[in-house]
Amino acid sequence: MKVFISVDMEGVAGISDSVHTNPHGYDYQPARRLMTGEANAAVQGALIVGATEIWVSDSHGGNGYRSILGTELDEEAQLITGGPRPFGQLEGIDRFFDALLLVGYHARHGVFGVFNHTTNGLAIEAVHVNGIEVGEIGLNAGLAGHYGVPTVLVTGDDMAVAEGQALIPGIHGAVVKTALGRYASRGLHPSRARELIRLRTQEALKNRTQITPYSFAGPVQLQVRFKDTGPAENASTIPGMEWVDDSTLATTCPDFATAYRTYRTMVSLYIPAWGSWIRSTN
Repeated sequence: MKVFISVDMEGVAGISDSVHTNPHGYDYQPARRLMTGEANAAVQGALIVGATEIWVSDSHGGNGYRSILGTELDEEAQLITGGPRPFGQLEGIDRFFDALLLVGYHARHGVFGVFNHTTNGLAIEAVHVNGIEVGEIGLNAGLAGHYGVPTVLVTGDDMAVAEGQALIPGIHGAVVKTALGRYASRGLHPSRARELIRLRTQEALKNRTQITPYSFAGPVQLQVRFKDTGPAENASTIPGMEWVDDSTLATTCPDFATAYRTYRTMVSLYIPAWGSWIRSTN
């Protein structure tokens, strides 16, 4: 069994502010250990149920996808780190994987959840695919589904897990903290959070064949609403973009893999204003 584990940072127990997620934050180093610990819990759960190959993607873009501590990651896992990457949080995903696990994830922008945002908290207001609004959970599940890979587990706060369960029938969830606000939470002790993730990983992988891959039929309609006109103007230079309104662009792609890469290009063209304090990216 070949397993892909994508690990973000904002949904990890004990993490609730930019002092944790930003590499310049004074609590960033302890937060890296918390993130790595939850990654290891998922790896260990996968090994218990017979995984023979495990890829772990460092999926927190706030430090250029370099937040997981490689020396502390379980030696049975292969680490995907650094960037840029065409497929971002799922770089390397293909049809040969048996399951995708999303660990440490957060709710999309506009949802009451810890660190709620979609890819770039300063730039993106909303993303719709074939008329369905999605955040990072839906985007990544859709990319895995493009290759026929089911997304079987999501871990994070209560709102992130609820978002995943609303999109993907049968997906397993591990709620490691409860949202009290965008930058506040009530969470499990790290050891209890890891125990829960380890258990839910085993359950999810045992029942992976009962979960249908989440996919979008082509041609895929991609619509992105930015928070202001500036980043929309930058993204409008991409061939095939059409204006919907002053801050919204749309395009049609032949399949979801193309739409995913197109969206990542749109986000990459965002240039923050000088002196901006980036609370969270990915």
